[in-house]
Parts: sequence; C-alpha cells; structure tokens
Amino acid sequence: MELVFNTRMKSHHESGGLIDKHLEKKQVTEKDFLEFLDKEPENVERAIYVHTPYCDKICSFCNLNRKQLDGSLDEYSEYIVSEFDKYGKTKYFKDRPFEVIFFGGGTPTVYRPYQLENILKSIERNVKFADGYEFTFESTLHNLNKEKLDIMMKYGVNRISVGIQSFSDEGRVFYNRTYTKAETIRRLKELKEYFKGDVCVDIIYNYPNQKEEDVREDARIIKELGISSSSFYSLMVHEGSHLSKDIKDEKVVMTVNYEREKKLHDIFVNELCKDDEYYVLELTKIAKKDGDNYQYIKVRNNGGDTFPIGAGAGGNVGNFGVFRMNKMMSFFGNRTDLHKKYGILSGLMQFPVLSKKDIKKLLGEEYKYFVEKAEYYKDKKLFTETEENYELTLDGLFWGNNIANDITNYIIEKHFEK
Repeated sequence: MELVFNTRMKSHHESGGLIDKHLEKKQVTEKDFLEFLDKEPENVERAIYVHTPYCDKICSFCNLNRKQLDGSLDEYSEYIVSEFDKYGKTKYFKDRPFEVIFFGGGTPTVYRPYQLENILKSIERNVKFADGYEFTFESTLHNLNKEKLDIMMKYGVNRISVGIQSFSDEGRVFYNRTYTKAETIRRLKELKEYFKGDVCVDIIYNYPNQKEEDVREDARIIKELGISSSSFYSLMVHEGSHLSKDIKDEKVVMTVNYEREKKLHDIFVNELCKDDEYYVLELTKIAKKDGDNYQYIKVRNNGGDTFPIGAGAGGNVGNFGVFRMNKMMSFFGNRTDLHKKYGILSGLMQFPVLSKKDIKKLLGEEYKYFVEKAEYYKDKKLFTETEENYELTLDGLFWGNNIANDITNYIIEKHFEK
C-alpha cells in the first residue's frame, strides 16, 4: 500500500480550525448572542445538540467530556430543563422548527426515568419539530429499559445510537463493555423489536490483536440484525483515557500499522456493503438503504446551525461559535463568512460523493484550486470522476479526513496568498 500521508487522521475533528491561523475569531458576549436569538431566524436547517457529561461506566478508550456518575442527576437535569425554558422564549426557538435534536455524551440515557421525562417535557414546551425530524439519544445497552424507552417514544425520540464497539468477547473486555457477545446480540434484538425508530450502533476496530474474522463477524451481525446504520472508527488513543495510562504503564502495546488498519477497515466496509443492502453514507458511517438518514451530520456538515445545550456542548449558531464550558460559563465567538465557507467545504468532504455543482457554488473562483487537488487525488487512485461528481475510492475513504484537511488547507492558503 502506497502511503500518501505519513499519519492518518481518524476523525473530522482533526480537520478543523485550519483558518484560525489566518483569521482570529472575535470574542463576543452572551448579550450579543441573546440579541441575535431575538431576531428573525435565518432560513437554514437547524439542530440542537444536548450534552450529558456523565457515564456509569467508562470505556477504556474514552477521554470525552464526561465523568463517572457518583450521585443523583437531579441538579444537572434541572439545569438542562432551565436551558430549554430560557432559550425557548427567544424568536430563534419560537419562529422556526428544528430538523434535528441529538443527545450525546457521556451517556444521555443514564438519567432516571423521571429526570428523563422532565427534560423531554421541557423540549415539548419549547421546541417545534420540522416534518421528518430526527431525534436521537446515544446510549449503552445496559442503560436502556422499557420504562425509559416508553418515555422516549412518548416524546418523539425516533433514533437510538448504541455504543457496541465490538461484538467479540475479547474486544468487549478490552473496551470495558458490559455483557458478552451473546447477551449483546440478544438485547439488541429485543431493542429492535420494541423501539419504534432507527437503532444504530458504533463499532471501533483495530484494537490490539484483533482478528480479521472478528471484524467480518461484526459486519455480519449488523446485517443480520437489520441495524439502521453503523459508525466505524479506528481505535484512537486519547490522552487521559484509561487506555493511554495502560500504554504508558506498558500493560497494553499499541503499534502503528496502517496496512493492518486499512485491511480491517476494508473488510468491514466490503462485508457490510457487498449485498447492496448497505452503503457508505459518510466517511465513518455505513447505513441501510431503507434505514438511517443521519440528518444530524448532514445539518452540521452542510452549514446548518447546531445549537449547543449542556456542559461540554459546542456548536455554531448563525455567525456565533458557542462552547459551554460548564453550567456557569460559556464562550461566544464571532465566526466570519470565511470560517463558515471553509467549514462547509470541510464538511462536504465528509461524504463519499462530492457534487461538483455544490462545491463550485460554494467556492466560486477558488473552485479551480479544488480541481487541482482533485486531479492529484485521481492520480493517486483516491478519487474517481464522473460528469457530475468526484467520488472517493475505498482507499480514498480510508484517507478521507486527511484529504479533507489537505484540500481545505490548500484552498485557504491560496486565498490568503492574494
């Protein structure tokens, strides 16, 4: 395998912030933000992201904005309710519907049933839904029961994303997952039968000594269960995770081997997509053809608003970048039109089919720089070209975040050379 890049970027987050070295985001106040929210809302698709920074069991690889649950979540759930009631009074919430609500974490199903219902009631009071809306909760299997599912369905939740990571017993031990392979499959079947909506899963491949057959088996199980979609990420070692500490203490040995990593990647994609039931929706998402639409990522990557609620939540609303540090502190920055433009470009390249028309409309005269890079990646067999689109090959899919980073950075540098 030819190494087009020295290192592999494994997530879209690693592709961000390229323009910040040229243009500084101006810090603004919450007062400025609230004044914007009381103006007529812009005609863009909108999502709400709600963060729950708590888990009752920590995955070995995770260093996200979460902590071990050690008490009641009454105070935090009441804070989420108060945020919806606060912003629900603004024109931004009152005058236009939302296409997406996404509860992430952490584990947002860690709430007790009455806490969960209080939060969902506050959404019912304050949020209008667009036709065909998507309402997601991330979860683990052990945090779900029929009482919680009934409450979620009562208030319109229609998509659940379950952190499986691996079906193999060896992999589940490595990731510190609850339940054996057999019990995990049984519970997923029950969830699919009971829940009236899309059931999606997360898979993380490339843990130490993972067998090729285990990756192939993960794909087979997803297909046999008729799961609506599966994300598939290569294992990332994050500073501060249990895994990073085990590596430092030499309890776990992790080596960089892109040939092996790509082989596992390709096995999963090919196995899941080979019967034409599933297709690659996004760089790290494979969806059933009559299943998950993953509107959340489409809104984010196509330049829509993502309104953040909860400690650790971040998003973009109009020309504002917003990050909630904690319940008492939020940061607000003013995004320029160039921030938005190149952010959309990077977002569009998270999809395996790149519309020439859409990219040309976005970039204008700078489209020629995109074409220069596209020709380079065609020569490297990472792109193919049709009359209407550029499309990522399987190799291009593997290096997709690097390609997005490289093309976006190239066009930004060309812009600021003028």
